[in-house]
Amino acid sequence: MEVPMTEYDASPPETQARRFTVAADGTTHGDDGADGRLAASLRYACRVAGQLEFLTGAGDLEWVSTVSSTAVTARVGWSDAREVTLSAEVETGQARAPKEFTVVGGADVHAALGHCMQRVRQMLGTHWSAVITGDKRVVAAAVPQSGSAVLDAMAALPEVGVRALAVLGALEEPYRETCVLLDYTHGTMLVAAVGDHALYAFADKLDPQVVAEIVDEVRAVLAPGDVARADTIATGETRVDPLGTDPAAASAPVSAPASTALPAQQAGMRFRAAQPREPRTSRWGRRGG
Repeated sequence: MEVPMTEYDASPPETQARRFTVAADGTTHGDDGADGRLAASLRYACRVAGQLEFLTGAGDLEWVSTVSSTAVTARVGWSDAREVTLSAEVETGQARAPKEFTVVGGADVHAALGHCMQRVRQMLGTHWSAVITGDKRVVAAAVPQSGSAVLDAMAALPEVGVRALAVLGALEEPYRETCVLLDYTHGTMLVAAVGDHALYAFADKLDPQVVAEIVDEVRAVLAPGDVARADTIATGETRVDPLGTDPAAASAPVSAPASTALPAQQAGMRFRAAQPREPRTSRWGRRGG
């Protein structure tokens, strides 16, 4: 009598997703897998990212997700006092091997930056994209080609970039190995680390798989040391808000940045709910719905 052999599944076991919520007062329920540190960091990152409504006209931040071996997905809400609420899930999967690219050496850093901006626009269909250094200098950008959106976008790039750096600084690398995607009412913003620097871009919608490939390509082309020495581009905005990136500041109010791109009633995010809300047109080359 032939005894059938027992078959074993060689695939890695599925891990149970961890779930947690953060209330408007910062109270956390559930398990973030990091003794509350991830919850606090994510709350801070969302408060910073939420300020971009003032700068881009993108609307409220609604979702945050990361492309990483430990991926975070969070539904973002706002209380009547404009405090962040979160309903998040953390899932650990297989590490993703970066796509390999053949890079020809000897290219000027500014040519390399320009090439990357072109590739980001071609592959992702972005309305704008930029690279900001760790010391808060915008060294590359691709913006709308005509109209008032050009000047508005260029002037706001430093302020937006500082917040991109803050989002990356708030989240530990295992949660954002490839990138962070910020979904707003009127589009999605990509934020990805390039060494100590950041690539950030805005589009109507982004495919995480295509995003991962273009981030790999940008990282292969740009040497962080060269980017740090690149010239600052003229953006028409000389002031950059020195926003801190310490997640410990999550318990402190995050004030609205000082910038000519802000509406007159810039009394801080938490007070915006008291202001009448009117339909707005995005200043980034697209019309809000």
